[in-house]
Amino acid sequence: MDVMDAIYGRRSIRKYTNQEISQADLEAILEAGTMAPSAMNLQQWHFVMVRDKALIEESREIMSKVFDTFKPVLTERFSKHPHIVHETGDFMKTLGGAPAFLLAFISRPDYNNSLPALSGVCAGIENMLLAAYEKGIGSCWLTAPITAHMESEFERRFAPGKGRFVAFVTFGYPDEDPPVPPRRSGKYEIL
Repeated sequence: MDVMDAIYGRRSIRKYTNQEISQADLEAILEAGTMAPSAMNLQQWHFVMVRDKALIEESREIMSKVFDTFKPVLTERFSKHPHIVHETGDFMKTLGGAPAFLLAFISRPDYNNSLPALSGVCAGIENMLLAAYEKGIGSCWLTAPITAHMESEFERRFAPGKGRFVAFVTFGYPDEDPPVPPRRSGKYEIL
């Protein structure tokens, strides 16, 4: 698959089939994440892929609490589109039926400047989204636990002592084909 096709074709998927993702594909996705650039090549990430059904159910419960805390932000942001708040709540509470999800952490939160470390983790996440897309696997990148100030729930449960939570990403075979969201103009310039 052409890289530009992947960049332009990938979408945030919020509804998945019940098809499991193979161990080999999950490992390939994780390996793609570790190939990302990072500040001074410190590779300050720790990625946890979860596919155990009991842990997924436990995470749905945590994400339900995240949604309850995050709902006022969504309600204000989408005041003219309340259906989006409802759809987001459904997704966060069920994870769209995703058979796997990723938790991303900055592995060295004590680093004197966390923005370069965060940039590397985010580059790793994007690599994983594109690698998954190339394999026909959908994904959705969520940062709501941070907005809801509940990132410590995931740090304690899934990666104690491994770093600071950055993102939650669902993975699964798409059961929807969302349209391209409109792009805002004026977001770049060439000097």
